[in-house]
Amino acid sequence: MIDNHKNFFEKEGYLIFNINDNNLIDEVNKDIQNILLDEKSLKKNTKIYSYNKSPRIVESYKKSENCKKLGTHPEIVRMIELLYEKKPLAFSTINFLTSTQQPLHSDYAHFGTLPELMLVGSWIALEDIDPDSGPLQVVPKSHKLDIYRYQDHNNGQLPSGLDEIKLQYNHYEDWVLNNIKNKNLKNITPKMKKGDCILWSANLLHGSPDCKNPGSSRKSQVTHWTLEGIKKHYNPIYSDISKNKIIERKVEYIN
Repeated sequence: MIDNHKNFFEKEGYLIFNINDNNLIDEVNKDIQNILLDEKSLKKNTKIYSYNKSPRIVESYKKSENCKKLGTHPEIVRMIELLYEKKPLAFSTINFLTSTQQPLHSDYAHFGTLPELMLVGSWIALEDIDPDSGPLQVVPKSHKLDIYRYQDHNNGQLPSGLDEIKLQYNHYEDWVLNNIKNKNLKNITPKMKKGDCILWSANLLHGSPDCKNPGSSRKSQVTHWTLEGIKKHYNPIYSDISKNKIIERKVEYIN
């Protein structure tokens, strides 16, 4: 069974399993509602990566012990250790109330590591996901695409402000669609039930580009992980690896 999981993950770039902890998920949903009521201290993602008005609640683990427990759930830790044979290090949580409606993308376009590709995402369904709510999509085998280097596609120019970041990121989104077409890749929409967790490797394309019923409930929580042995974290859009220009990212692990 372990070998089957590893072979599938290495080939396809993702893996789905259920954490079997609905009581904890119920408490997380209650806590997120309470966090929403405290609007002044609600921490959200930057607007340049937002595609609708529904908040992305970041670092919920700092306000909710239940979100922290879910974000570092032992079943997820166990599975990542089986797949990578390294200790996983959680550093970020994001909670969603509805679909992000975000185009297909790789986490590695936002967060780089040295050594490269030491990044894992885990996405947990906090309810049965309605197929019209803008469910998560993944592109199997896309984790084997080349690492996207912003400077290779923008005449070596580093962005000087948010407008340029957004423009360069739009170029990246176009690159993603062209690669999917040119490589004959297909995006799929896994049927996700409450407690289902999907793990994806660093460079796997995923997103929620198709939403028939915007604003409908699609509760979920994401955790991002690096791995034991990581030496450095960097911001890809401000870094030029070919010139050894690396803008480090500060990471606070979830303990």
